[in-house]
This record gives sequence, C-alpha cells and structure tokens, in this order.
Amino acid sequence: MSALRSEGWSVSPSFTPHAPTSPVTLLFDDAGFTQLAGDPAVAWQVPWSEVSGLRLARLRRGAVVVMVIAGTTYQWRRASALGRDEADALTAVVSGHGGRVAPRLRRVAPLAVAGAVVLASFGGYVASRPAAPISNPVVRALEALNLSASDVSSTWASSTSVNSSPLQLLMTPPGQVLSSSSATAAAAGSPYALAAFHFDTCLAVSNAEDRIFGESGQSALYQVSSPVFSTASEGGLQVESSAQYYSSSASVAADVAEMSRPDFGRCFAQAMADLLVGASGSTTPDLRGATLSLHHYAQGWLRAGETALSLPLAGVAHATLVVVIEAADHYEVTLMALADTPGASRATVANLANAILVRVTSTPASAA
Repeated sequence: MSALRSEGWSVSPSFTPHAPTSPVTLLFDDAGFTQLAGDPAVAWQVPWSEVSGLRLARLRRGAVVVMVIAGTTYQWRRASALGRDEADALTAVVSGHGGRVAPRLRRVAPLAVAGAVVLASFGGYVASRPAAPISNPVVRALEALNLSASDVSSTWASSTSVNSSPLQLLMTPPGQVLSSSSATAAAAGSPYALAAFHFDTCLAVSNAEDRIFGESGQSALYQVSSPVFSTASEGGLQVESSAQYYSSSASVAADVAEMSRPDFGRCFAQAMADLLVGASGSTTPDLRGATLSLHHYAQGWLRAGETALSLPLAGVAHATLVVVIEAADHYEVTLMALADTPGASRATVANLANAILVRVTSTPASAA
C-alpha cells in the first residue's frame, strides 16, 4: 500500500501519562502506523503485528478509528469530515489489515428498545420530554409491568435518585413518564456512536436497516422506569427495569424480528456495556460478552446477554452487566442488572425476568 497521512485527529487515552492527545496526525504504511501528537509533535510508532481490534466508523461528521495495543483500547476521533479520497484510502488501510469498517452512520433514529434510552448527560439521542402528569391506562400499565418492591425481598434497598446506580446512565429517571418526539444525531465519536458501531458490526446489520440503534428504529409513545433495587446479598446486585408502550404492535413485531437473531443477546449486552463504560467517563471499549440462556417458566419472548466490565470512576472494579429484553403485543420491557458475582445472582435475575414476563404477556393492549 502507499503511505497515507491523515491530520486533524485526537486520541484517547494518551499513549503515556500526560502525553499530548491533540492535535494528532496519523501515518499509515506497510510496516505499521505512526502517531504524531502535540506541538511540537511527539512520534509513537506501532507495527501492525502489535495491533488488534482495528475498526473504522465514518460518522455524520468525521470518523473514529479504534485499535487495541498492548491490551489497551485507543480511539482516534476526527470531528471534521473526511474527503472522499482520504476516506477511501483509510477504508483500504483498515480492510487491508483485517479491520472492520462500519457502514457510514448518517443519523441516529428513535431508539427501538427500552435499554437504549435517553442519556441526558450527552444531550439525548431521542428528543424525549417528560410527559404531562396523566392517569391514563397506558401509564398505569407500564408502571405495573416494571419491577416493584413486591418482586424483591424486604431486605433490599430501593432508590429513585438518578445517582443511585451506574444503571442510571442507561435508564430514564425512575418513575418519570417520558414521551418521544424527534431524533437528533449523536455527536461524532460519542460513546453512543461507538456503541452503535460496535452493535451493528457484531450483529452484521447495516445502520440503515438497524431498528435498535439505526435509521429504521421507531420511538415508543411512552416510557417509564422503575426504581433501582439493590442488595449486598445475592452476589451483590443492582436491578432496574424500563417499560415502553408502542402505538403499533407491528413496530414491536419488527423489533422482535431483529432481536430474535442468534447473536442479539450478546451483541446488545456488549453495546450497552460499551455505552455504560463510555458514559461513566472512561474510554469506550469494544467489550466481549455472551448470550445468556435464562430459564423461564412463563410463556413469552425473551432474550438476554451479559458482559463483564469495570467502572473505576464509579468505584466498580469488576462487575457483570446483564441485559434482558422482553416483548409482547404493544410492550417492550428491559431488565438490567449489575452483579458483583454473576453466578450467585443468576437465579435471582431469572426469577425477576420471569415475574416481568408473566405481566408482559398477560397485559392486553385494550388495558392501555
């Protein structure tokens, strides 16, 4: 390949403590890549043999390059648009060295499932607004679907504080009724954009066709989240649920069609973990998880996955994020759990998922 020089990038994290992170120029050739960072520029050279997890995402404006070097995930972000020749050359470099190139992300449509919800700290990717206080059957049905104190032991703690758990970075404020209006684009290189890129790549779906993070998604009419319930027993566990109501059952059926793919549980759990780590202030990684088979006695549709992660800025050294998606008729409910010891918590998470599934599958649309 011919040498490629690309300017206007920033890197996270820095290659060494207190090293410059911008402006960054990237140089690519047959031997490897070189980063020139700071002014005056400091050079770091890395041979291709030491690079893994190579990825490229072209965003609405700019691009993101991801590499894993010596066990650390680095992200190079460029806010300005790539010229066509430069974009083609960068795509050829990534593809030529075994990397993955995501379809260009033009916009982020309304989110299709409860787990990928409004993140107010990042400006919101669905322009959702608190709904006026209403007592209609829709809201009552959603509140009844969510986790409640009756689902857990009296020894568990509960909280409606938005700072009560890292799960609050993924869920809407407990008890607050939200309605969705219009979609807004995720910032180039944001944790959401990276999580969307990782999800679409993992599930082998284009962003244009993706209903979860992509352009084909449809927003819920109403959404309500439960309080956060936590216990030091059960393997150290925090749980929360979020229920959504869609005006059309066909929208839920279309979501379920995508979520029924064999790798969905793993891919969605990985993307949510990526988003959680990025939202907590850490570098957005590309985590690896597993599809989770939860025993369920209730008759209904359910998918689950789990991913190990750490959230040092939130005081979480090692934990596992478990994500369970359930759907029926006009409803979709997401149960999320953060477990210190996932093996000790699995039976509890399964029981909570079953309790929700019974309610989801027995709540007719006419009740809403």
